[in-house]
Amino acid sequence: MGSTVPVAEKKHFLRWFLANYQLQSREAEMLLRYIMTRENVLRRLHFVENFRQLPRVIVVSTTCVPVAPFRYYRRNKPVSTDVEQAFLDLYQHPDEDIYIGLFFKDRATCPAYASVLEETTPQELEPAVREMITLQAEWVIEQALRQYQRNQLMAAVDEALDKGDRQAFLEASRRLIEFDSSLTS
Repeated sequence: MGSTVPVAEKKHFLRWFLANYQLQSREAEMLLRYIMTRENVLRRLHFVENFRQLPRVIVVSTTCVPVAPFRYYRRNKPVSTDVEQAFLDLYQHPDEDIYIGLFFKDRATCPAYASVLEETTPQELEPAVREMITLQAEWVIEQALRQYQRNQLMAAVDEALDKGDRQAFLEASRRLIEFDSSLTS
């Protein structure tokens, strides 16, 4: 995590949030109240806005937004709307990080929410996702390098044509053809 929010601050925020907003799911409210009473869970709890690819995520919505009331995401498992399943998982695995996304009116401008938000970093992504991102980055770099090399060869062909140099044109064209054929083989 980029920043660490103290347990007391997380607890204070949850208390404030539950006092000021009504959740769409009564069970989700009970789950948040349970989390507030468990310091070991609060230590591992992270409020985030971007929770894609994170291993364990709870998403809760208030009555003032048109978003699903409750969602629980667990790595390599189907998305669940069952609050009890999330509770059991928290109870059985209290030492694993849990990420929570809250959807409520004015969340983008809420200072209380901003004070507990944490940034997710690539280290928290699953190893397979990190590997895929690395491979994609390498592919993009390789494609850019190939495009640059091809543009250089095209420039040599154009320059030979501009000068009317038949021998330089034939040599530059041969190198361009070899380069293009090496990409397809």
